[in-house]
Amino acid sequence: MDNMYTGKSSKNPNKPLIGAALLGVGFIAFACYLYVDLAAWETSTEEKRMNAILWLLYDLGGKWFVSGVLVLLGGVLIWSGAKKTKELRKIKNEAGK
Repeated sequence: MDNMYTGKSSKNPNKPLIGAALLGVGFIAFACYLYVDLAAWETSTEEKRMNAILWLLYDLGGKWFVSGVLVLLGGVLIWSGAKKTKELRKIKNEAGK
């Protein structure tokens, strides 16, 4: 494997970081929205419909747990994107020598 960067678009090692950061920030924003929505629902008398997985998380620990899991997932996505970008930069630098 002489050089894994074959096409022009594959030469950018920042793609994993950008994609994962956008997805991670999306998860964190959704966690904030869901926390506010659940807090408002807890003080109201209306009926709430949610995904079964979100209900399970809510039953396990409440609105803090649901939001915490989503924030943690977003953080892991951002971290994994940064790690992959670091690896690709290292490969690109070694290939350029």
